[in-house]
Amino acid sequence: MIVRRAVHYCALLAFLVLGTVPVRAAMPVDNLSEPVSIAGQWKFRTGDNEAWSDSVFDDSSWQETLVPGHAPQDYDGYSGLLWYRLTLQLDMSQPSVRDSAGALAVTIGSVMSAYEFYAGGIRLGSVGQLPPTPAARYDEQRTWFIPPAAVGDDGRLVLALRVWRSPAIGSQWETGPYFGEFLLGNLGDLRAKSMRDALFPNVVLAALYLILGLYHLLVARRNPVLKEFFWFGLFGIAVGIYTFETSQSKFFFDIPYLWHKKLEFLLLYASPVLFGKTLLSVTRTASNKLVDGLHAIFGLYFLFAVFASGAGLLLSLKSFQYLAAFWALVMAGLMAWEAYKGRRAARVIVVLLLILVAAVINDVILKTPLVASGNVLYLVFALMLFCVALMMAERYTEILNQLESRVAARTAELVDANRELAAAVETKGNFLANMSHEMRTPMNAILGLTRLGMKTELTEQQRDYFGKVEQSAEGLQDIIDSILDFSKLADGELECVSQSFEPTAVAEGLRRVWEDAAREAELELNVAVDSNIPQVLLGDAKRLKQVLSIFVSNALKFTENGKVGVELTLLPSAGHAARVRFAVSDTGAGIHEDQRKHLFEAFSQADNSMTRKHGGTGLGLSIAERLVELMGGQIEVESTVGAGSTFSFELELPVPKPSVEEEDVGLDLTPIRGARVLLVDDSELNLQVAGELLRQAKLRVDTALNGRQAVEKATSQPYDCILMDVQMPVMDGYTATEQIRAKSHLDQLPILAMTANAMQQDRERGTAAGMNDYIPKPIDPDELHRALLRWIEPGERDFDEQQLAAAHTAEAVTDALPDSLPGVNISAGLKRVANNAQLYLSLLNDLCNDYADAPERLQIMLDGGDTDGARQFAHKLRGIANNLGADETGTAAETIELEIKDGALPDAEALQRLAESLAELGRSQQKLAPLMVSDESAAELDDEQRHALFIEVTKAIADSNPEALDLIDKLLGGLEEDTSGYTELAAARDALDMYDFAGAAGFLESAANKDLQKS
Repeated sequence: MIVRRAVHYCALLAFLVLGTVPVRAAMPVDNLSEPVSIAGQWKFRTGDNEAWSDSVFDDSSWQETLVPGHAPQDYDGYSGLLWYRLTLQLDMSQPSVRDSAGALAVTIGSVMSAYEFYAGGIRLGSVGQLPPTPAARYDEQRTWFIPPAAVGDDGRLVLALRVWRSPAIGSQWETGPYFGEFLLGNLGDLRAKSMRDALFPNVVLAALYLILGLYHLLVARRNPVLKEFFWFGLFGIAVGIYTFETSQSKFFFDIPYLWHKKLEFLLLYASPVLFGKTLLSVTRTASNKLVDGLHAIFGLYFLFAVFASGAGLLLSLKSFQYLAAFWALVMAGLMAWEAYKGRRAARVIVVLLLILVAAVINDVILKTPLVASGNVLYLVFALMLFCVALMMAERYTEILNQLESRVAARTAELVDANRELAAAVETKGNFLANMSHEMRTPMNAILGLTRLGMKTELTEQQRDYFGKVEQSAEGLQDIIDSILDFSKLADGELECVSQSFEPTAVAEGLRRVWEDAAREAELELNVAVDSNIPQVLLGDAKRLKQVLSIFVSNALKFTENGKVGVELTLLPSAGHAARVRFAVSDTGAGIHEDQRKHLFEAFSQADNSMTRKHGGTGLGLSIAERLVELMGGQIEVESTVGAGSTFSFELELPVPKPSVEEEDVGLDLTPIRGARVLLVDDSELNLQVAGELLRQAKLRVDTALNGRQAVEKATSQPYDCILMDVQMPVMDGYTATEQIRAKSHLDQLPILAMTANAMQQDRERGTAAGMNDYIPKPIDPDELHRALLRWIEPGERDFDEQQLAAAHTAEAVTDALPDSLPGVNISAGLKRVANNAQLYLSLLNDLCNDYADAPERLQIMLDGGDTDGARQFAHKLRGIANNLGADETGTAAETIELEIKDGALPDAEALQRLAESLAELGRSQQKLAPLMVSDESAAELDDEQRHALFIEVTKAIADSNPEALDLIDKLLGGLEEDTSGYTELAAARDALDMYDFAGAAGFLESAANKDLQKS
């Protein structure tokens, strides 16, 4: 490097001392309104000297050579370092040249194997790497920006290429610049041209080839017998990717260059085999040993490409090209023979193969091509693909016509069969209708008279006879009913209704019906109903009883000893319906695996010997399966041979809205009055909503804004229950629960999850952490109160009735509020704050003010890569909005949260929906704003009133009551800013904004020591 610099400086010094040095004439450039070609005669020399890049260097003695070209004269196959120079004379007096001077650029085509580019003696960069750490990158074409400093004051511009050619590639390949365009022009024009050339035609053709290949693969997947579509699909995809890899577009992807070349060569070497398989399949031609041998050789080329170096790939290419030309001639001969035998498709293929051979000779074998476009092979590939695609389409049309003929014939047969079947169904319907009438009439008489007879005075023998007649008649009646139900189900005539019913009543009805049968069989019958199941649901109670009765009947039949259990369990549900699992289990013999597949078949039983012992039609489970499907469920069977079986199904059953009378009754919360509850949530609005509900229930409430605060308070103060949010900053609810449970004296403290996460995995995670129950958001007051009654130990506790006084300082304006406005369900939101209208209006106002710019904040987080922060923000907004009845905003926030949770980024449409819902909510909130009670009257308070208000604030803060915010605002409104203690009160107000009641109490104590308290 030092030697090169010395030579460079010596050359420069010689120029300055000697003055003029003879140089060759420069290429004149007087118009740059569009790019101009700088291809042509360049100066060339082997060796290496950094001074050769300098503008003042005299290259008049250098050899001239054509750029681009195969190699300089007498240097064919030369390897090592060599230089190319070109001098340009820009006519700066021309407007187009002068205007481009600050945005001048040069496009350099492909250079074998790597090069450095200089302009005006300035090194601008390299393509590939030169020794001592060489790395080839021989087919990349690049546009270089020419800095103004590279152009002399007289407009003289010298371009230089320092080229390295790898010795490993042999003598058959080019030396130096060998392909592509060499242009001078405006930077924007050249880059636009490079982009166009990169995309068209190669990328466009590649996309067409890929679509063509995928389409034929899809056809082959649907019709596996059509092998020609399979091979042609693979060939189309291979050629498509190969075409892309031979374009400049591949350099848009930052992938190691060797990977690009390996993929290119692998696809190239696989193409003859794929195309050959296609041609043999489409013409129905058998292969021969020569073709198979050539395909095997191509397979070896493919394996070689997997492990070869970049130079090795180039070394193998020439021999492959000659072999491919020979293969094309062999295939052309084979297809010519098939054409001679009358195969029309083979004629077209012969022509295509001969054109392919000519293209290989033109582009590869001849040093001077007859057609010098450089794109003949690409055009031939396109012609071949589309011609074969047309042949495929013709073949597919032929197949479809054959299929249509077969379908038409089969359809005619099915029409006749359907006509006969319809007649049979009509006959069956008439028979069942007659049987229903003819058999039910005498059965009613038999049962009725038998039961009347049993009420008369009978001997023991007569009573025994009558009892057996009644039992047999009831059995026959059940058989008739089963057959009719099965017939109706088969015909689609049986429907399920949706009516209010009590799940406990269904369970108790089953117990009453079957307890005698269980007692007679000396079996224990257990019926259990989950206490969490709503008291009233919507569904078809009659069909539920019928299905469960079928299960119980079978369980009693096939259980020799032990017990039969009926269990109704509430499962997690994401909607407003209750998901209930109905299960009947027994301790019978169990069912073998091979018998289960026949369980639900009509007129069959798992064990036919039981039919002889217990009777039955074998229709019960078939009817049960179809009834459960009608109700929207599916029967599941779990069985262990020798241990018993469980038949179960799950149904989504809507919960009916309670009547006015039911709403007014409410729950008796007296047993837990005065209990101390720790409420944990990172949202101040949610704390206000839940806190109001708890205080209305006459509970003492402490609050925490995150899991860490919750752990600190739970371990330092006694609580009867903790209501824990799940997603919070600093520490989440799961971690907080685990840390609380780690304390031995808190292992039995009820911790209830209160969150919008309704998925089963969320509940399972909460249970694993130690949470006892789950209260979904938005909060339903009744559900919250029921959970508290369930988990808080009842008992008498000290409780000050005055604690509720602050909660009722504002007059109710509930009657003046509409039930709903666009974007907000006011009645639902009011219910969640115990109908405290002023609190609701205040919370709604805070929501609109605090989250009006939520979409923009989310976008900023996402752009900054803070996806977790964005997810938590959306989760928080979702909970607040749903609590206040802003369901559309809650749904929009939930959509964004779930998309981020699934690993995707929300699109603009999702953020737009959130923005629109917030805007609509804001407009509705403005309509409600006049109903908010103004605090202006606070300014007129006298000293005694201020003193009383100060005491109210003190008590509200001590009780962690959110109403302290309104009270302290009133107090501040009645004071001048220069009043003693005003600063401390304002600081307390700021602490309350953060829900820091402890901090607010400290500031309030400071204010109490000043004149404010005395005033």
